[in-house]
Amino acid sequence: MTADSQTPAGHARIGVLGASALVAGSMIGSGVYLLPATMGAVGSISMLGWVAATGAALAIAGMFAWLGPAAPEARGLAGYVQAGLGRFFGVQTTVVYWCLCWFGNVAIALAVAGYAGYLVPALAGGGARLATTIAVIWLTVVAAWIGPRLVARIEGWTLALGLLPVVAAAVFGWLWFDPQVFAASWNPRDLSAAAAIRESGLNAFWAFLGLESAAAVAAVVRDPARNVPRATLTGVLAAALIYVAASAALMGMMPAAELARSDAPFADAARIAIGVGGGTLIAAFAFIRTAGCLTGWTLVASETTRGAADEGAFLPAFRSRPGERASAINLLAVGVLMSLVAAMTVTPTLGEQFGVLINVAVLLSLYAYALAGLSLIRLSGRFTPGRRVLAIATALVAIGCSLALIATGKPHELLWSLAPVAAGAALYLPLRRR
Repeated sequence: MTADSQTPAGHARIGVLGASALVAGSMIGSGVYLLPATMGAVGSISMLGWVAATGAALAIAGMFAWLGPAAPEARGLAGYVQAGLGRFFGVQTTVVYWCLCWFGNVAIALAVAGYAGYLVPALAGGGARLATTIAVIWLTVVAAWIGPRLVARIEGWTLALGLLPVVAAAVFGWLWFDPQVFAASWNPRDLSAAAAIRESGLNAFWAFLGLESAAAVAAVVRDPARNVPRATLTGVLAAALIYVAASAALMGMMPAAELARSDAPFADAARIAIGVGGGTLIAAFAFIRTAGCLTGWTLVASETTRGAADEGAFLPAFRSRPGERASAINLLAVGVLMSLVAAMTVTPTLGEQFGVLINVAVLLSLYAYALAGLSLIRLSGRFTPGRRVLAIATALVAIGCSLALIATGKPHELLWSLAPVAAGAALYLPLRRR
């Protein structure tokens, strides 16, 4: 099958609108609930970071739009990398993706703890916040161990409620937007434009993780060669519009310093707009959705290693066992690692800790995206000459954007992200002998 061939009609199930919704829905999740607090530490000038992150996301989305038809047999991010670069980088991408899952999960657990602290003030202190974060982690591990059916039900029950705070802020938050508050919070640290992008670009890109969803399910998209690129770019733009509108609205409702200190920015904004009752309601919705999302991603992190181990790309101890609904050893490993990371990254403010966690997750994803770009260059020979040039150009832009964002990482964040990369490389040696 060549890269330019199309999926058989019998397999096409969704069109460009459905695929666009899939992409946007994969990105518009619980991760945004604390982003305004992290951005508030930079000021309203962090809007420049949103612009930079959106541009990078569009470039990387374009790359995945080419990877889908270039490697139709691939499954997931590691499959795209392995198709062009071989098993060494495929194994490394598997480890990197697994690690970014549970680093990101700790950030989501922290969001759960933040909104729990809003609802129950006794849980808002540093020690109580850590205890709540770890308790939430293990509750989701137990839920995932009970079985995928429970996880799917929790995700379904919480999805609609979870989107309400973000969409409400993006649409109705502007009714309480104060241009003077936004202007006064523009640049509290007196940063240059380039420095502001360095401080906020990685944070903003967290919102775009999952942009490869349409390419990953190209087999069920009608006319994928035409619709996957459209859906990917449309989904990214839709998510960017909602995120930027919501963040800007909050920055016009709360001064930057107050926003940076907030453990529940959407609830605090709702309290300002419609009173304590409204803030409590939004906090409850955010709490429910973040808990539901964490349950799903805990299962994803566990199943990532189990599936990889079954294919020989991870340690044999993590393989499936007969009759198990969910892998106990995989869930136990994820729970322990998430708990350790939660304890080791504790900072005075919730927003600061959240920023470190999401930046490490984003750095890992950007490394995997850069590898995917190199893979596309290797696979571009499957296209006709004219399309090959376009594919290579797209890959080079995506790699450049990924490396540019990686360069903005802080030294301690880069060190955190280097460990999974090294572990993936080291793991390949015993796997190769097997």
